[in-house]
Amino acid sequence: MKRYVLAVSVAIACIATAQAQTQYRPAGGEKNLELMIAPLSGSPVTMAGIKFRKFGSATSAMRLGVFLGFQNKTTITQDEDGESDMLELKDKESSITIAVQPGLEKHMTGTDRLSPYIGGYLDLSFTNKNTKKETQLNLNDNKREVGYEKKTSGSLGIGLNAVAGFDYYLAKSLYFGTELGFGFAATMPMKSKTETVAANDDNTGTATTNTDGKKDNVSSIQLGPNVVGQLRLGWLF
Repeated sequence: MKRYVLAVSVAIACIATAQAQTQYRPAGGEKNLELMIAPLSGSPVTMAGIKFRKFGSATSAMRLGVFLGFQNKTTITQDEDGESDMLELKDKESSITIAVQPGLEKHMTGTDRLSPYIGGYLDLSFTNKNTKKETQLNLNDNKREVGYEKKTSGSLGIGLNAVAGFDYYLAKSLYFGTELGFGFAATMPMKSKTETVAANDDNTGTATTNTDGKKDNVSSIQLGPNVVGQLRLGWLF
């Protein structure tokens, strides 16, 4: 009986020692991929980007965030009807956004599972947007054509942010976290281009005109704190 109790005690001690020696936080040299998920957005779950980190040591890491987003939307504004000479008309919208965020992190003393950090990153972004609105052109001799106004616009963005956050390791090499920051962001619109197809002067056909300019473009500069409503989920490899 005494030998049995002694064996159980030794086994428990070995398990406790092994758990105490488990390395949750990175020691240096590890890499990790991280998903940034926005659970509080309008959609049920929105992925807000992917981040890569490389730990040079237990207390320092380089980071690179990347976001690529594309959206395309088509709305039918008029149904085709041969009896009333109605053509099918559509409104189309599309956009693409590319963002790159290189930065550095300094990890501080926490616990075996909790790794608080401070750092900073540069935010570079590009956005392009296209819209097309179709109209029906009623020409001479009962001809019907589809006219449209197509507009292309875009902007460049630059920002610099200081951040503070934490990683909490749920298991070896698996963690979640969040962060907040303070910084500035500037948005600079690019020249927009408009192509219009409309009836010509004598209403016998169509004419195309092209214009460009910066009318209605808005540039902005923001400075202040920002709280990123995102849950970060990552793993080391």
